[in-house]
Amino acid sequence: MTETPQPLPDDTRFRASDHQVSSDLGGEVVILDLEGSKYFGLDAAGARAWELLQAGITVADLTDALLAEYDVDRDACRRDLEVLLHGLEARGLVVRD
Repeated sequence: MTETPQPLPDDTRFRASDHQVSSDLGGEVVILDLEGSKYFGLDAAGARAWELLQAGITVADLTDALLAEYDVDRDACRRDLEVLLHGLEARGLVVRD
């Protein structure tokens, strides 16, 4: 059974780690983990979150930006965003700022 990650405080900020490179491929993003030599792909919504993350905005502002662009309810958006951020963090692709 997978443990549910702790909710992220609204003021949490993430940034891309120094151990990755990423590229936009027509609305999707591919991220290469330079330490593990593994590729990770993000769909359009994940790619948009990745793009917004680069601006250094908070998790709350990131949630609001995605809500403005996608037809999804707040709880689902926040839950999916937190799963994405925790996953990227666990793989060393983002770090908390």
